[in-house]
Amino acid sequence: MQMKKTIRNILVITALSPLLIQCASQDEVQRLQYQLHVVNKKLAEMQNSTVGDIQKRQAASSNQMDQLQQEIAILKGQLEETNMQNRLLQEQNDALQSNMGNIAKEEAQRREEALTRIAEEQRAKEARISELNEKLKAQQESLQAIQDARVREAERRAEEARAKADAAKAKALSVTSSSVASNGIIRITSDQNKRVVSSSTEVTQPEQISPAKPAAPAAAPQPAVVSTPKPAVKPAAASQQAAAPESPPLPETTAPAPSAGSALAEAEKLYQQKQYAKAYDEFEQVAMANPSSEDGINAGYMMGECLYAQKEYDKAILQYQKLISQNGNHPKAAAATLKQGMAFEQLADAETARMIYKKIVNHYGSSPEAKIAKEKLGSL
Repeated sequence: MQMKKTIRNILVITALSPLLIQCASQDEVQRLQYQLHVVNKKLAEMQNSTVGDIQKRQAASSNQMDQLQQEIAILKGQLEETNMQNRLLQEQNDALQSNMGNIAKEEAQRREEALTRIAEEQRAKEARISELNEKLKAQQESLQAIQDARVREAERRAEEARAKADAAKAKALSVTSSSVASNGIIRITSDQNKRVVSSSTEVTQPEQISPAKPAAPAAAPQPAVVSTPKPAVKPAAASQQAAAPESPPLPETTAPAPSAGSALAEAEKLYQQKQYAKAYDEFEQVAMANPSSEDGINAGYMMGECLYAQKEYDKAILQYQKLISQNGNHPKAAAATLKQGMAFEQLADAETARMIYKKIVNHYGSSPEAKIAKEKLGSL
């Protein structure tokens, strides 16, 4: 601003200088020229200093512009690199989404196939269980028919034995009546045993006289009948000097029937000797004779053990199931269920075996079989 005023003053003085020259003196003219020279010098100095500053500023500005251009170029390079990375990331994202979609489709397909396979296996198992139930039902019906047939056979044999006993009894009574009529005197003691006493011998018959049957008629005159106590024997008549000694009663010839315990022990002995077929028959007889007793239940379980030992796993499963159905609260039911699972495992049906082991753990959690079932589940 100050420089503009100085320049304006100089221009005014220059314009007015002709007038001043005419009016002024020589000294004034010199003074004015000196002042003008000073002003020109100042203008030159000002011009030099101003131009230098401007040039310096321009140079600095040029340097800054170059730096800005370099920075802009660097930023453009970074921007291009970023755009390239963005494009790569977008492509990778598209590829990843495509892969995820394919994986999801494949996983869904595998899941559907697995569900279909599981459903088919479940239907097959249900059909197998139904088949086993039908076999069990048929076997139970067969066993029932066999039991009924054996009962009828036993009744028939008992009836035949009863008929034979009645015939033998009637024959003995007939022989006794004829002997009494011809040789001796009848004596009836307090235990209802009939004895025939003659003059030389005394014959004792162990048969008892039934009060409902009449005595056989005598051909000769009726002899005297005397009732005497069992320990003593009195003379038959006054003329008879002494009676023959009383014969002892005949011993029983029928051997006592073996108990269920001894039959079970014999069957277990056969099982220990690995004679499984014979042991099975013996266990079956014990089970049929005492189905609801402790020996009968143990025998039924051992029947399954014999079948299992002979690797007849299907029949063993049915036998175990029969015991479980009839005696679900017995301790042997847990053992039978465990052996069912082991039999299914031997038949390569691991899924059914796993279900049975889980059932044992859930229903018989405090039993030793539950511990074994847990170990089996861990190994499957």
